[in-house]
Amino acid sequence: MNTLPSGAGHPTWVPDPNRYMPAATGTRWPTGSTTTPWTYQTGLNYQCSKLFFGSPDYPTNDFLIPFVGFALTEGGNAPQETQSPNADMLIDEVFFIHPDGTEYPILFSGVAAATVTAATGIVYGQVTLPSALPAWSIFGVRTVYHGTVGNTFAAAYRCQRHRGEKYWGAADLTSIRALAAANGPSTAALDSDALYNTVGNATNSQQMAYGPCMVLAKGWDGRPVPLVLADSLLERQEIAASADERRNLGVGRRWLDQRDSAQGSIIPLVMGVPGSKSAQELATNALKRWDMIDAIATTFNGGKPIWTFVLDWSGRNDTNATVASTWANAKTALPGTRVRNRYGAGTHIVGVTMWPTVSSSDSGRTVAGYSYSTTQWSSVLAAANALVLASAAYNKTIDVFQAFMSDVDPTKPPAAETFPLGNITGHPGNQDGVTTWDTMRVPSSIPQGARVMFEYQPGLFTSRTLVEKKTDYGDGTADFRVAEVLATNVQDNALLMGHAYTAADFIHPALYHVLRTVSRIPQSEKLKFYP
Repeated sequence: MNTLPSGAGHPTWVPDPNRYMPAATGTRWPTGSTTTPWTYQTGLNYQCSKLFFGSPDYPTNDFLIPFVGFALTEGGNAPQETQSPNADMLIDEVFFIHPDGTEYPILFSGVAAATVTAATGIVYGQVTLPSALPAWSIFGVRTVYHGTVGNTFAAAYRCQRHRGEKYWGAADLTSIRALAAANGPSTAALDSDALYNTVGNATNSQQMAYGPCMVLAKGWDGRPVPLVLADSLLERQEIAASADERRNLGVGRRWLDQRDSAQGSIIPLVMGVPGSKSAQELATNALKRWDMIDAIATTFNGGKPIWTFVLDWSGRNDTNATVASTWANAKTALPGTRVRNRYGAGTHIVGVTMWPTVSSSDSGRTVAGYSYSTTQWSSVLAAANALVLASAAYNKTIDVFQAFMSDVDPTKPPAAETFPLGNITGHPGNQDGVTTWDTMRVPSSIPQGARVMFEYQPGLFTSRTLVEKKTDYGDGTADFRVAEVLATNVQDNALLMGHAYTAADFIHPALYHVLRTVSRIPQSEKLKFYP
């Protein structure tokens, strides 16, 4: 690991205000389900997504906003771009939403509408505001699009209600415009309570909406901009309810975007999606995104790329249970060979170590209950990380392993016991063991979207996700709606803890674990972003 003094200031930034650079937190590539694609439903084939993003910590004014007609898989062969819609994406109109509420048309070569060819198409929307968007703003993009009932469509975003995001559907353009003008709740069939904050396929998941694949803007002040090789451990599987005020999810995006006084906040260009394997990135069927960002450099930036260095936060999905070198080589070949072959030997690349997956004898309640699964022995992961830290593929490396681990046992991650939250107030439901309940009264300080564990009966524990705060009583307690609606009997004043993981597979950290890890990675590590 390359060590640097904690709190050291960054080198001088050299502004290039006429260079388009990433200018929105939380953007995502369209992704599709391999089992049930997103399909236009009867009466809902005209759709409108209203999404909000965080701007850079410098003023911006001239925006370049691409929309694509291809989609990537999540899991399986990810990030291969093989889940494209079966028909063109038909954009009716797009608007930039200023923080003051004013909407400005985003035009495609001067025209409001655009056709994005299925599987191959890219269109570029542009808008110049009358005055610069202030630094560190929250702005929106509202996209109206349609298709034929029964056709599939590209989708990227799960609506984040607590941030004011909306997702409407109707049978015609007039009706969808009226819904957007009224700015009422999302259309229930597209954003249901039952599926809110869940991930799966189109039949059992929160619906995903179409929108821009990225937002670029002029005004760059010279801070580093990472092209990030990534999988779900960079940003998910937090889903919707736990996103921060700037649409960040997961460890990597939150850490990069911290408004640190010495190092600054950084908006990344994230290339991967959940399930991405290093071995499959920038390879067969995974080149459209790369061709697109290179075309932007040529067409709009006078040959200058929309990034300044490469940050490799991938590799977890290339796991090998027994051979560390096989695992590490799959990770390092992407930046060390394919990226450098494309962009040159002088490309500055920073590597990040990988995190473990564990199993648990007590559903993640205690650190002592963890053990390593047979598909990821601790000795193999340790050896693979050692190879990463020593690899010539990287100019510098960041060892984030210990930031992810517990204090009581540095070989294991934190557990629910690490995050004591007090008690549930009273008990939820009517305690008949039959009638389902969906509301719990808990400490109001719990962040929305947190997963919690509680002792529902003496010595027995279960977990729920607190997706939405419904009522704050002003006495330190609040009612939260929970995602998992069951009839579990809960004892009075049950012990309550924050869960460290999103699910029983113990792969993806949940909100409390995410925030803890972010706080334990020094911002001074950003100094490694400079050649």
